[in-house]
Amino acid sequence: MKIAPYKERLRILLILYFFSEEYTNAQEPNLAKVFYSEVKIQKIDFLLRYPSYLCFELLRLHQETGVPTATEALHIVSTIFQNGEPELRTDEMKRFFFGAYQDLDDIIGFLKSVGLVDFRKQTSLGLKDIRKAYFLTQIGVQKIAQGLANVPAAGWYFSRCELIKRYFADASGTQLKNRQYAIEEYRETPLGDYIQDIENIVRAEYFSLFNSRL
Repeated sequence: MKIAPYKERLRILLILYFFSEEYTNAQEPNLAKVFYSEVKIQKIDFLLRYPSYLCFELLRLHQETGVPTATEALHIVSTIFQNGEPELRTDEMKRFFFGAYQDLDDIIGFLKSVGLVDFRKQTSLGLKDIRKAYFLTQIGVQKIAQGLANVPAAGWYFSRCELIKRYFADASGTQLKNRQYAIEEYRETPLGDYIQDIENIVRAEYFSLFNSRL
């Protein structure tokens, strides 16, 4: 399924906005925030694009840690399903060697061309890539906080990023990847195929936990 470019750009921009850390460098006053992990971008993007997988992760996290609470988990998951998000909001991703993957080069290139982000590879002395750094510019932060945040069509993306951040902000990209790989339907997707929705599995898990049907 071909995804509208503006949706791709919006998701990645907001992931950088919500999950990056403050960046202060007197020599680069135009940069406001930095995000270091492409893996984590990919895994958060997956949770944005697959509401059923996000629900499954929240139910599993509740079982593991008690956070979210039963009341919170019940409310969040039931609301997502009542709103029909598994059918209406799922934007499929293909599975590659390290799980769900979207090429970010064109997206980051566009966001950089309009002055919202910057990007660089930080390398070792041997010129081997050690990490990618994604920066939000001061203009980018301003346009998001004072402009995009007031656009009704973007509201769902803001609230969903806030929800994911509430429960998964401290998880590394590798930890999120490992959690997703622990789900059989995700893990067993053939390379190059689209990862399928797990709506029915979430319904069964929800019923098992709360003795209530979605």
